[in-house]
Amino acid sequence: MSYKKQIRGFTLVELLVVFCVICILVSLLLPVLSNSKHTVYRTNEINSSKQLIIGWQMYAEDHDGKVLPGYRNGFAAYDKTGSNLRHPINARYPWRLIPWLGDSFELIYANKNRKLLNEFKKDLDSYNYAISLFPSLGINSRFVGGDDVDLAPTNKAFDKFGPFCIKTISETNRSSELGVFFSSRHKFGKRLVDGFYLVKSPYFGKREWELNHDLSKPPSDYGYVHHRYKGKSVVAHVDGHSSTQDFANTLNMKMWCNIADKKNWILKKRIVNE
Repeated sequence: MSYKKQIRGFTLVELLVVFCVICILVSLLLPVLSNSKHTVYRTNEINSSKQLIIGWQMYAEDHDGKVLPGYRNGFAAYDKTGSNLRHPINARYPWRLIPWLGDSFELIYANKNRKLLNEFKKDLDSYNYAISLFPSLGINSRFVGGDDVDLAPTNKAFDKFGPFCIKTISETNRSSELGVFFSSRHKFGKRLVDGFYLVKSPYFGKREWELNHDLSKPPSDYGYVHHRYKGKSVVAHVDGHSSTQDFANTLNMKMWCNIADKKNWILKKRIVNE
């Protein structure tokens, strides 16, 4: 007597059940993977900010306490061959600070932004210019080191508005609060990238930021500060520590200006008693 071997396949119902189980597992796993990736990105940028502020402090130590110029004209900067860099490249902080970071741009171009380094290298003629534009964190140039476009930190400006900008570390009143570098973003061609060389405070002569936090709005609506980590921005402070700050905290002008005495502080002419 011979027996035919029966080959039994999966029924349609069984396949559908397996498919549904897989879909459920994937839906449960995706948020975990997304959160994990988010945590890694945030950690990477915090580490970059710590290296950045250490380099900033070392620069000051080597310059008799004078802090790195924010966005200033007339300060020397050199490329990797030792050649002089011209304006506006030498006015931005990356090429001026990089010697105190071991000449490693990987330290200031974190996460997705690091891919820009390879893009820049494809066109060596524009490399020096491009590399100065999009570090992951922008400098608080108005109030730390000075900004020649918005208000240069001259003696005349100090007489008029008070010592709004620190030029030496020793001038700092609240070193653990005053922010030097903030997570930033701007446009690169038609796309937004996670980085820009400067950030602008929420108040200056008036309020400049939008009232409500909305990541879909243009970077300039929030002074190029980017709260990309679940509504928080990485901030490197004068005293050398880094923190993550939400939108409400970064609205506080005490984090931006050494002489600010309230959250919505605005730069005004000093009243001099004669």
